[in-house]
Amino acid sequence: MSALLRRALNNVTGEWKLNLDNRVPPKELYAARIASSKPSLGFFVLLICSAEIATLGLISNSTAVVIGAMIVAPLMDPILSLAFGLSIADNRLVKRSAITVVIGVATVVFTSWLLAMVLGASEVNREMTARTAPNLIDLMIAVAAAIAGSFTITRDKLSNSIAGVAIAVALVPPLCVSGIGLSLGPELVAVFGRGTVAGLTNQVAEGSFLLFLANLIGITVASLVVFMVQRYGSIQKAWRHLLVWLGLLGLLCIPLSSALHDFSVRQQINSRFTNFKAGLIQESRYSGLNLNSLRRIRMLYSNVRVVNNRATIEVVLNVPTKLVGKIELTEFQREFRRDAIKDYGLDEVEINISVIPTQILRYDPAASTIP
Repeated sequence: MSALLRRALNNVTGEWKLNLDNRVPPKELYAARIASSKPSLGFFVLLICSAEIATLGLISNSTAVVIGAMIVAPLMDPILSLAFGLSIADNRLVKRSAITVVIGVATVVFTSWLLAMVLGASEVNREMTARTAPNLIDLMIAVAAAIAGSFTITRDKLSNSIAGVAIAVALVPPLCVSGIGLSLGPELVAVFGRGTVAGLTNQVAEGSFLLFLANLIGITVASLVVFMVQRYGSIQKAWRHLLVWLGLLGLLCIPLSSALHDFSVRQQINSRFTNFKAGLIQESRYSGLNLNSLRRIRMLYSNVRVVNNRATIEVVLNVPTKLVGKIELTEFQREFRRDAIKDYGLDEVEINISVIPTQILRYDPAASTIP
């Protein structure tokens, strides 16, 4: 009876079954990690090229170019070697990999700083600002990418997946943003489309380097666990290393949790602004204005900085030219300040709103007809 069921199931599924890929032998994997822990000429050539590509892509606000830099970057290899060394308690491999990572980080930051200085970069854009406010979500992405990356190098047939891991974890772009941030002053100019806003707080270098640290520690801890689960090393040998890195992960969660708090405040700002805009459309005092123009008001940027329980919130709005000066933004400012103090227990909230006017030109075929 069971044979008949098995034959019927095979006919339906085409003899589908789970194929377990062969595990890379420990000696072979160890040799590969030893090679990856040693900085070579090729490593630095690729690293400098990826830093240059990422920096130029960030300055030109090109997502495609930044993704290209992620694929070229070889920084993932020594980090995986570091995690492998921790799992097998090979202190020499750990030290060598750690030094390679530190030198690689310094090389990327210096390259991007030098290039930004030579090009005279004085503005930040969306590609840069997107990497300056990491939170626990970024840490979870790093952990998932690390599991994929470390599992990939332990299986023979999964090497094609490593490019996707490199794109997901994005090690070089945050370091390049740090280098660019170091080349700027305490205040910066941000570009949003064709509009610019000066005087925004420069938190570019610190925020982007925190993102890199989240990636680094998340990758190391997750990879260490994956290697031990697959019996590359053992908990008896690696428990001290695991405790140390779990401690580092716990310390990292403190600023990331704070950043997640800032992220939730930004989400509340966006929600509050949506309600404010809907209220503008419904209020009778704005009935004389064009509703389409009211709907075109956009929030381009929001940044939250909390120091000693005092918050500074920077908001950049895109407002049609005809509405500039006619909308009472002080009402939005006052209401949100009151609610932020009440909901988040802040002592003081300062809200700075910048407005970028935009003009909408419509083409009228009848008006442009030549008699």
